[in-house]
Amino acid sequence: MSSVALISTVLAVASACSSSDISSMEQAFFDKRAALIERYSSQDNTFAALQAQVDPNEPDSAEYWRWRIDQYLYGQYPEFQPVYDSYTQGKSFHQIYQLPAENLGPKTPAPSSVPELPAGHFSDNLQGNPHTGWHDLVKDKVYITYQGHLTDPYIASYDLKTHEWEGPYKAADSTLSKGDRKIDSHGRPIIEQDGKGHFHIVYGGHGGEREDGLNPLSFDTPHAGGRMLHVMSEKPNDISSFVQVNDITPFASYTSSHKMANGDIYLFTRAGTHKSPWVYYKMKNGEQRFEPPVLITWPTPQRDNPINVDTFYINPMKISDTEIAISYLWHECNFNEDHNKETYGRINAYYMKLDTTDDTFYNARQEKLSLPITLAAANEKTLAFDSTQREETPFTTEPLILQNLQPAVAYQARSKNLREWRMTVWENGQWEHSQPLPGTRNRTLTDVANHNIDNIISLQVLGVGELENQAVVVYKNGRGETVFATAVRDNPGVQNWQVEEEYLVLAKSSMEMEAVKDAEGNSVAVILNVRKGTAQRLYLWQDGVFRAKL
Repeated sequence: MSSVALISTVLAVASACSSSDISSMEQAFFDKRAALIERYSSQDNTFAALQAQVDPNEPDSAEYWRWRIDQYLYGQYPEFQPVYDSYTQGKSFHQIYQLPAENLGPKTPAPSSVPELPAGHFSDNLQGNPHTGWHDLVKDKVYITYQGHLTDPYIASYDLKTHEWEGPYKAADSTLSKGDRKIDSHGRPIIEQDGKGHFHIVYGGHGGEREDGLNPLSFDTPHAGGRMLHVMSEKPNDISSFVQVNDITPFASYTSSHKMANGDIYLFTRAGTHKSPWVYYKMKNGEQRFEPPVLITWPTPQRDNPINVDTFYINPMKISDTEIAISYLWHECNFNEDHNKETYGRINAYYMKLDTTDDTFYNARQEKLSLPITLAAANEKTLAFDSTQREETPFTTEPLILQNLQPAVAYQARSKNLREWRMTVWENGQWEHSQPLPGTRNRTLTDVANHNIDNIISLQVLGVGELENQAVVVYKNGRGETVFATAVRDNPGVQNWQVEEEYLVLAKSSMEMEAVKDAEGNSVAVILNVRKGTAQRLYLWQDGVFRAKL
């Protein structure tokens, strides 16, 4: 579609969407909008590609794509923002766009009964997939926050010395899965304690709500629902009551946070739905609000086919008192919201590092990186594993902390017949991929009857010193049951593990565990998510005992 044809179409759509006696203010807005689209279309063919998606046989199609074009113009070219904001001030979404109500359901009805799980859990029955929640270890207390009933954030604390629980309390309300909306697990909450002793929980986001307007940090519209929200405990060291803090974008999705040795807190999140940049927010020690976001990545429509957009999934991990490593993968998505169910459009693995002493990003070569990172820059500067010419694709990535401190990335390689965790590591000035994960080369595990275990789901060494020969493990036994157990080995030089004691053995179930580690890296407890059918609970295991909430 030529630029002239595009502008004619845009003006025709605008005329059709407005009343016959369109006001001078509305006409001025549409004229300015059309002029901006005409100016930028000479270099950006995304406008024509979006307009071409209008289906004349669908009554809402023209209005829907008008909204999508508005958001693209608003996020990609900020010059449009004051024009749009002035025109839409005081108007609701449905006063701006004649579109039907959003449908994000249907919600699966709550089961009348659920399978019975073993005693020892501390949470109510959970819906969705809250994983193991997020935790913060403060002195002798573990603070755990997780996605509870209807995806609202819940918080509990456990004293490692007195074995006393407090909570769980409902900390706030989420918009994510209310009404007829299906249960959505993207809003999992994180928790951090600031320098004044107040707890901060960020939760609930999967793209924001239509009524939040257009997203200034993205060119993608909300199509999942759920505001990202931030609450802070009213009193220091008190988890019983929280207040709202309005300092982060409601459009965000996913949460990960890290508190550095100097007390600064870094919150990483995606600033919207799929076709959105990743950002970080920083809360300086002594402060209780996050500073404005810093763009880490920026999505780019593909020049030859701009309906497709190249963006990322990132995963940050604190690797020292002052450094955060970030692994990430290329995510190829599109404006039509068609998702590849085979590879999920996940390609390659990348690595970079944030030095929080001056908030500078570096690659494995210690070259400074300019932000925001686009796909072209990522491929040139941070590519750790190129999967484009290989059968397997990385479904997810995680940074690794190796004993020699070499940059390394773990990635879950997937193909039709493969699902396996592998590693790419920076050695002698280049990346070496398809390596086994640390501690897995020639690793064996035998159960209490000395039978070999072939399906090890997760094995975590408990610490250093005496603890490096002890581990917790989740595996599938020969009967297909999922087992949570402890294991031991004779010395750290070999990977021959022997199950010492089985604590949970469940048929037709899944388990996910997360170690609670102290400052020295020793595991002081384990949080376990146990799921069987519609039953799902969180457990805390410490010193060989599940610490039930009495």
